[in-house]
Amino acid sequence: MKKTKSICPVCQKKIDAEISVKDDRILITKRCPEHGVFTATHWQSPRIFGFTEDYDYFKYFEDPKASSNPDGCPYICGSCSHHTSDTVIGVIDVTKKCDLRCAVCFSTFSDHIVDYEPTKAELVNILTFLSKRDPKPPAILFSGGEPLEREDMPEIIGTAHRLKFMTILATNGIHLAENPELAAKLKQNGLNIVYLQFDSFRDSFYEKIRGRKLLDLKYKAVDVCRKLDMEVILVTTLMRGFNDQEVGKIVRFAAVNSDIIRGLIFQPIAFTGRATDNPFQDAWREWRFAEDVELQTNGEIKTTDFFPLGVMVSPIKIMRKFMKKPWPLFSCSPHCGIVNWMYVSKSGKIIPINHFVDFEKFFRLILKTAQNVDSKGRFSLLASLFMASMRSLDMLLVTKEVGIFTLMRSILKMHISPSYQSLGSIRRRIFLLGCMAFMDPYNFDVNRVRRCVIHYVTPDLKVIPFCAYNNVHRIETEEEYASRGLAK
Repeated sequence: MKKTKSICPVCQKKIDAEISVKDDRILITKRCPEHGVFTATHWQSPRIFGFTEDYDYFKYFEDPKASSNPDGCPYICGSCSHHTSDTVIGVIDVTKKCDLRCAVCFSTFSDHIVDYEPTKAELVNILTFLSKRDPKPPAILFSGGEPLEREDMPEIIGTAHRLKFMTILATNGIHLAENPELAAKLKQNGLNIVYLQFDSFRDSFYEKIRGRKLLDLKYKAVDVCRKLDMEVILVTTLMRGFNDQEVGKIVRFAAVNSDIIRGLIFQPIAFTGRATDNPFQDAWREWRFAEDVELQTNGEIKTTDFFPLGVMVSPIKIMRKFMKKPWPLFSCSPHCGIVNWMYVSKSGKIIPINHFVDFEKFFRLILKTAQNVDSKGRFSLLASLFMASMRSLDMLLVTKEVGIFTLMRSILKMHISPSYQSLGSIRRRIFLLGCMAFMDPYNFDVNRVRRCVIHYVTPDLKVIPFCAYNNVHRIETEEEYASRGLAK
């Protein structure tokens, strides 16, 4: 299908790779002169692979002169001038400490023990640096380890909040469930979203993969967040043969709790960290997220109800005209992830929002507006949005389930002042459902890395793409700071 560059899983040298179709799978195959041939599943079915490329709207705005495989990539991240995308989510590892020892942790290698914990001053410096970026990242994700192992996390959240970032905390939920007072303090200091690890409804799964029974603690964490009106995004590590049969059940759980659960993101296992040498790689990698969702929701949500993030490039180009600090474009590769908003009707039915709107027609219409955005005034842009919406809406379904004026008001508010609050009462009935396919040394694709929009930021202010950091830069970065005494 296409050629690209990858890395050898053994020596990490940059090598040629091919992406091909075989047995209804997208495969990436590469040959290292020293360590031989490696083949791994690169993506789910060919049908979804091609479908996402059709909706990659960034291709209409990308610099045609940009190199798809710049020299030095992915080894010179942090000092590279060839990266295609700006930071949408800045990820900051605040500690290596954790109260679990998960077999599938992608950020901790069993044979690499280092005491990495940036000081509060270093973290404030990172946040200040990011706040001055142009464009400024709209969101910060605090990660680890378990961030709540740090006692000063409320203060760190408070700094990010004062700098007007959307704040997201990745957590296993144990501290929130066992210490509601801490949760309240996080809320008071400006925490917007709890990014909650939620893999299964079976404690046998948690015992095997996470090391202890956790299900009741997950429920308690959600309840604590509900009482505080602190929004939750569930994140599920997806493993074939372990929890892929629970996909539909987890989707239903998010729908039933859409008053507080704002999203559900599945992450197929990536073989970095402790999972690197796992003997079940081939079996666990054969995930079919979109097909599993369709099958396990009895067709309520179909495979073609998911779209790449690049579909949002045109709307963001238009939204920038109304924003004091414009957002970066969601310009990641169409194969980095697929998402959609789900509306939960009063009867409990899940309706993907593209059922309300003819997506192909809507985005084709606003693409023309986005391509000429600099020559249009605000009134003209709003008129174009209104006309595109009216020409694309399924009026009968909108009127029945939402109300035409409610939906139109929300669309306009989202473009003028994008936030969950802009959605008004609708936000209690919608949640984001998606799948983010992070890469490991076996399916690593340099062409995807160069378009990454989720970036780690280190204490020396290097900005490094997510998959490049976890596969190439993490160990040396952590060891360097530990050896220099810059991490406690």
